[in-house]
Amino acid sequence: MVDAFTCGTNEQRKRILHGIQECPATRAYFVHRETCGQLAQAMALTTLPCRANSVLTIAHKLGCRFKPSHFESVTYQLSLREHWSSVPSLVSLARHHCGRTTARLLNWKMRAFIECHRFDQLNYVMMEFTRDNIKPIRRTFHLLLSAHLRNQDLDAAKGAIRMMENAGFPVDASTHALISTVYRSLGLDTQVHARALDSLPSIDSRTATRVLNSIVQHFLDVGDELGAAQYIKYFSLIGVDVSSPLGNNITEVVGAHLSRRHHTDPANIIRITPDAATFTMLIDYLANKRCFSQVHSLLPRLVEAGVKPDSGIVASLIRASILNCRDDLAVSLLSSMLHSNDLARALCDLMGVKSVPQPPIDARDVPLAAHVFNAILRRAMELRGLSGARFIFRVMRARGIMPSPTTIEIFLDCLDRTEHATPRQLIRILRSMSTTLSGLTLRHLHIILRSILRREKYLFHGSGWNSTASKFSPIREGTSALPQGHILLDSHTFNIDRGANSCRQFTYDSWLRPLVISLSRRGVRGDRATIAMRLRHESMLDPSLDTARDVLRHMVDQGMHPNQYHYAALMDGYAKGGNIRVAEQIMRAAKDAGFKPEVVMYTVLIAGYGRQGKPELAMGAFRRMISAGIAPDVPAIDALAHAYFAVGAYKVARRVLLQLWTQVKPFQHELQGDTLKQLATAFRTDRGDRGAQRQSLTKNQQRLLNCKIRGFQREWRQLELLRGPQSLSRRLNGCREWLLDHSCYNLVKHRT
Repeated sequence: MVDAFTCGTNEQRKRILHGIQECPATRAYFVHRETCGQLAQAMALTTLPCRANSVLTIAHKLGCRFKPSHFESVTYQLSLREHWSSVPSLVSLARHHCGRTTARLLNWKMRAFIECHRFDQLNYVMMEFTRDNIKPIRRTFHLLLSAHLRNQDLDAAKGAIRMMENAGFPVDASTHALISTVYRSLGLDTQVHARALDSLPSIDSRTATRVLNSIVQHFLDVGDELGAAQYIKYFSLIGVDVSSPLGNNITEVVGAHLSRRHHTDPANIIRITPDAATFTMLIDYLANKRCFSQVHSLLPRLVEAGVKPDSGIVASLIRASILNCRDDLAVSLLSSMLHSNDLARALCDLMGVKSVPQPPIDARDVPLAAHVFNAILRRAMELRGLSGARFIFRVMRARGIMPSPTTIEIFLDCLDRTEHATPRQLIRILRSMSTTLSGLTLRHLHIILRSILRREKYLFHGSGWNSTASKFSPIREGTSALPQGHILLDSHTFNIDRGANSCRQFTYDSWLRPLVISLSRRGVRGDRATIAMRLRHESMLDPSLDTARDVLRHMVDQGMHPNQYHYAALMDGYAKGGNIRVAEQIMRAAKDAGFKPEVVMYTVLIAGYGRQGKPELAMGAFRRMISAGIAPDVPAIDALAHAYFAVGAYKVARRVLLQLWTQVKPFQHELQGDTLKQLATAFRTDRGDRGAQRQSLTKNQQRLLNCKIRGFQREWRQLELLRGPQSLSRRLNGCREWLLDHSCYNLVKHRT
């Protein structure tokens, strides 16, 4: 009946209201406001939360009068299921029925706009406070402040603080705590963390836990285990003597060891109670580091802390199990939450595994949520493609779980990576998954931009080993697809805060324009990931990278801190432009800024030297990576083999692939007799690093790899001697350039 009233015409609604009046059993639900309020709350928890509005509208038309508190209760139920898109209309309905609103309702409305990324509506909500003569409270300004920080708008955030102070709410400990929890999108800032840490004694325990979780997450984002360990030691167990802090136990699990200068007397440490988000964060970090035995070591700590597993912990364990190639554990966790033998068997058949009798934790009483399905969606698409995604979506619909923006993001990402969908197909699918673009987020746009940038890279630099080998071989032809200068994107595409206002027409302009305009009208600003993509785009257009440096400088002026991706983007631009010297200087600058050089940065150097026909320098960069304890991955090994292939050293390239193959995945012995082209294709087809060990190399592993590297170098020197003195002279010149680069850097660093 409620659904018919929601979708019916005015005449149909009149007949439904008349039928309710004639039926005493039905009328009883709508004439008493307490009973009707409970019915509306129940409707808010269904798959169609708009039913709650219809229930309240029916009751109002039948003469039932509500208080604002009834609407507040329904709004709270909507927030539990994250039905944020239904909250603004409910608040407007409350004002229409009651003649007024409350500060709490308007705060819920502002929160809903923040969660829906409707930052353009925030000022209108503040105007509603003035219109209804309602005085904003501190939470109102805190919501406004968090919205601007989440939207990377530091100037607007400062304005919100000034508004709060003018309204009689000075900055206090709760404000510093809030800033630390939402500052993650802008980067790592020690001053923010220090102020938040000082505020811990003055805030409630729940907020203190969120603050500490956020600080630890900041350090884990940049791989600083030592910095994270300084704050992990503030956590404590519930019901256990404070002399055995949870922080020390987790620190040992993470593998970070506190040095003397970071040591703090446990008696002077404020003990903070961990929550489910604490363990979710640590499980995700350890799983990404492939420390699966330590993930299981965290589960007893979960019991000791008295933390009840929630859907976030279950989702993290599902992701960890998949990364550990234990799909059976992941399926068992999800099956225990479905409470359906038929769905459980169908899920096992889909994933091709058998259910485990005893999963790592008992998840039968954990409520289902969208992120639990998100955790297994990617693996289902890897195994079964679109049919796997279709099955997961059907199960979600059967259990009344609506797909979240993250669900759409994972689906698009899998289409891009595994199904090799074109950018036009991705845009078309994104539009078809919602009737409007209101569900579009910046992360959805990132996937499409990444796909387009990959095609731009192919157009400018070609694809495969032959594109570089053609520069050094008289018998090979270039693989350029289009003339130099043909681009697919306009730089205005990345200026989301200004919209897409380009005069020229580019290949993807008409497809991207509606997406960019939609985000721009909603007040969404570009984040650090958007700027990193623009750096890669500008580096292809302008080899001097003047524009790229201006973009990076503007980002810093806006209060956003560069991370390793921005440094890698600049390195890639200089390396592709042939200026490897500056690329190495940028990597050292990243190290000085606190970012440990990773395999991506070294791969940029290896590939850059390979494009210049200097395999000996590429091997030098590879050896420095091994000496730093960084394990090579598929792109790094592929770039090294490509460097030798480019100059015609096919035997050395083949030996590099064969001997380094087992560093990233098992070698299939039937490939032993394949040609170099077949080996390279098989090596790149299945990256095989889903369950690979990504920990730092041990000293023994470094010695073994260095022995192999010396063998490669001996074979290369023998090949160079056979080729004659001209080749040897070119190699000596390359070594001389490498020494000049490092001596110049040391001289500049000494003078600085």
